[in-house]
Amino acid sequence: MLREDKIRLMHKIAQYEKSAEEYERPAKEYFRGDYLSMHLLQSFFSYTLSYLLILGVFLLYFLERILNAVNVSIVLRFVLRCVVIYAVGLLLFELVTYFVFRRRYEESAARREEHLRCLKRLKKRYDTEERIKELEKEESANA
Repeated sequence: MLREDKIRLMHKIAQYEKSAEEYERPAKEYFRGDYLSMHLLQSFFSYTLSYLLILGVFLLYFLERILNAVNVSIVLRFVLRCVVIYAVGLLLFELVTYFVFRRRYEESAARREEHLRCLKRLKKRYDTEERIKELEKEESANA
């Protein structure tokens, strides 16, 4: 027997399973701490590589000025400024990464829980239908 609510439930389950493969798989394979640590580590290396590339381009662009003004105090101030900019930028980048991926993980977990609830509801409906069919067979056999 087809019921509209059961069809909607099955459609919702199928829709989740179709779309979840790509987006949910990484989050469900890891614990929350591991998932966040992995992304924080990736963002650390991404930021460091990007910073070094930008710094290298900057140094190449101003190479003539740097070589003409070779003074220890100027170089030390420049290095200190680069380290401070790197540290502040890294801190901000890691904070943004943490909050973004924490939210993604939590949303993924909520979608997985909703999916499991839908599966349990569908299983209960099938079990109920099976039980009704068994009771009807018993009644017809007894009659």
